[in-house]
Amino acid sequence: MGSPQLPAHDGAGNDLAAMARAGLDVSQLAGIAAGLPDLLLVVDSNATALWANRSAERFFGISLAEGFGLNGLDLIHPDDLSVALLSLTSVQGKEVGTPIELRLRAHDGWRLAELVGAPFGEFLVLSIRDLTERRRWEVAHGEDARFRSLVQNAPMITMLVDANGIVETSSAALSRMLGHDQEWLEGRPLASIVAHKDQGKLVAALATVLDPAVPVGTLAPALTVDLLCRTASDSTVPFAVTFKNLLDDPTVQALVVSGHDITDRLVAEQALLSTNSVLAATLESTGDGILVVGSDGHFVNYNQRFVEMWRIPDDVMRSRDDDRALANVKAQLRDPETFVAKVRELYGNPEAESHDILELVDGRVFERVSLPQRVDGRVMGRVWNFRDITDNRALQDELVHQAFHDALTGLANQALFRDRVDHAVARLARSSDRMAIILIDLDDFKTVNDSLGHTVGDELLLTVADRLRAQVRPSDTAARLGGDEFAVLIEDLADEAQAIGVAERIVASLRLPVTLGSRQVSVSASVGIAFGQADGSMDGPALLRNADLAMYTAKSRGKSCYRVFAPEMHRAAVERLEIESSLRGAAARGELVVQYQPIYELESGRLQAAEALVRWQHPERGLLGPGAFIALAEESDLIDEIGDHVLRESLATVQAWRSTVGDAGVPAVNVNLSPHQLLDPGLPELIAQRLAESGVPPELLILEITEGALMADPAMATQNLERLSSAGIRLAVDDFGTGYSSLAYLQRFPIDFLKIDGSFVAEVLTTGDAGLVMAIIQIAHTLGLRPIAEGIESAEQALRLLELGCDLGQGYHLARPLDADAVHAEIVANVAEGRDRGTGGNRVGR
Repeated sequence: MGSPQLPAHDGAGNDLAAMARAGLDVSQLAGIAAGLPDLLLVVDSNATALWANRSAERFFGISLAEGFGLNGLDLIHPDDLSVALLSLTSVQGKEVGTPIELRLRAHDGWRLAELVGAPFGEFLVLSIRDLTERRRWEVAHGEDARFRSLVQNAPMITMLVDANGIVETSSAALSRMLGHDQEWLEGRPLASIVAHKDQGKLVAALATVLDPAVPVGTLAPALTVDLLCRTASDSTVPFAVTFKNLLDDPTVQALVVSGHDITDRLVAEQALLSTNSVLAATLESTGDGILVVGSDGHFVNYNQRFVEMWRIPDDVMRSRDDDRALANVKAQLRDPETFVAKVRELYGNPEAESHDILELVDGRVFERVSLPQRVDGRVMGRVWNFRDITDNRALQDELVHQAFHDALTGLANQALFRDRVDHAVARLARSSDRMAIILIDLDDFKTVNDSLGHTVGDELLLTVADRLRAQVRPSDTAARLGGDEFAVLIEDLADEAQAIGVAERIVASLRLPVTLGSRQVSVSASVGIAFGQADGSMDGPALLRNADLAMYTAKSRGKSCYRVFAPEMHRAAVERLEIESSLRGAAARGELVVQYQPIYELESGRLQAAEALVRWQHPERGLLGPGAFIALAEESDLIDEIGDHVLRESLATVQAWRSTVGDAGVPAVNVNLSPHQLLDPGLPELIAQRLAESGVPPELLILEITEGALMADPAMATQNLERLSSAGIRLAVDDFGTGYSSLAYLQRFPIDFLKIDGSFVAEVLTTGDAGLVMAIIQIAHTLGLRPIAEGIESAEQALRLLELGCDLGQGYHLARPLDADAVHAEIVANVAEGRDRGTGGNRVGR
């Protein structure tokens, strides 16, 4: 069809006579359309602009007279042209189109806008919405690029589809609407949920968005098509489906396919088309609520969406009762005074435009845009436009909450805690306020978690979080920093005693047993306190380090207690670093010395074995016992190096003893394994290699393991111990009675010896503790194990242990740790006197 001939410009920039001949109420259309926030253009089949409202004039920066003859396609970004043509071509001869996003040439450059077309006679009406203010509002509310990507491209009803059209993931809302399980939907072609009649439309849509000539990522135009989707019951539901190519977006890496059920929209569109009214189509096809008022503030027109959004009774709107309608709106607002003030301000300034956000008492959030309504250049009233952005705000709030709170406990997370600490420190520099950081680390939580399972561990952490909340004020910040580490920030302190009181209550509350189902679990915590300097001279990270040092001091002092940071803790930490630095390479420098403490058969006094004990001949500090450096070595990566050095040194010593007296009189050597060594899958091969290198038979090596090491990973421990035992190496559980092992585990492990912890042996002369030691001895014998008493300090203890049936013993009463030559001398003496065959003297009572 050809372009209509336009009469001379009448000052309004529109062919009003031609439109009136088309059957429109031209004055009403011109007045209302000119005041809408949307831009309106009327174009012919050649895309030549015939008519535009004032909003369009301002947006494109042209006068109405200049607009005539302008080709509308010249206003569209070249990269978006193919998508626009596809959408607008599909409108002709049919019905109101679906919205698409594209870039338009505005008076100040390219802008992102939303466009929808509607047929009218031989013309096409283009409704355009500038999205600029919406984007500015989102940025003003703190959205970063990743969040905008989520909000803009991941609505609640959505799918992520790969380049082959396979659904990677889908929203629960879409699955509910179609009736398919998410598991069924994911991994299937998108085509499997599209009706047969619309398969061609789907193929065309995918081809368009995947076209290499079409931009991808954040500049990718959105393509929207209507598709019939199949439900699980084989019925169909119409959807408006939007495709956006974000395969190159590092956050998404997929096609984002989003949509909504348009059943109601299609019904509404049929009703709108039957009226053959562009005005009705403009008002009722939008998802926004629209209210048009005259210059006197009284209702002129509105759409049904406005009534639904504000839940205004139909009789109020039909009667045009402005006061009752306003009262209904005010009753729903959180801040009605500000709402009314803005209305009055705009009525006092008819030319003004407005954009703001309204929060309702029921939790909904509306975006409000108000533009003056003009007819023939004169302001005749005002158009109010309301959009429900509740879902977007809820998504934003949820993402913000997740970003700053721990998912398990709901407490503040490390990011939020550190931010609040920094703000608290900054306030100290401006005031005389006081603050404190309390750092809490659960004692032995890993053992509980590994032995009882992660589900029980999570329940325990939830209980700890609840107890922590109960001990602090609402104004304090309680946080989970990660794992089993928690923290509290206390501001506005009256004095240091207040924070110490909080720490004491936390320690006491966490000592109480925790009931988890039918199981009762005990837990405790080590707590460190650091106080902020009144002058604000110490920053947040330094305060956290101080609290951490205080917490580790509490843990080293027996756990289940608190310590306040003191400068000497920092000096101790520096010294610790120096020791660690010196410890590296100590074995290679020959500074590690191995001594041997004999283990005797209590009844015969025969030397059965010797436990290898490492000492550090420090060049400046002198001879250091294992307590000065073994714990540090276990926390660092040095324990394997030290353990291997002790093993090789011990085996070399045993081989030297064998070379002089033979196998008959040589005792076995006990070598301690660290938890890290025990759980190394390569341990059996390493032990076999060291035995082969030394020439020592495996029966002369006894490996000692603590209960805690066994329970850290029972499955891995069992695997390694069984391989070692099958190779002829004997095994001993060290410090028995201090850990969490059970009889079931003792039966599972291929153990040969049970070493009774020295803390029990020290009290063996008392009635109660003697009964405990006797029970351990009986357990050992029942399981076919030989008990070894550690830490025997007196003849009375040795005799009592012998009476209780203990087989073996070691301790200062029997023999102190000796160097290899001293043990060798005793071996030689035993061989000479025959004690290697069990006929020698008894050492118990001496």
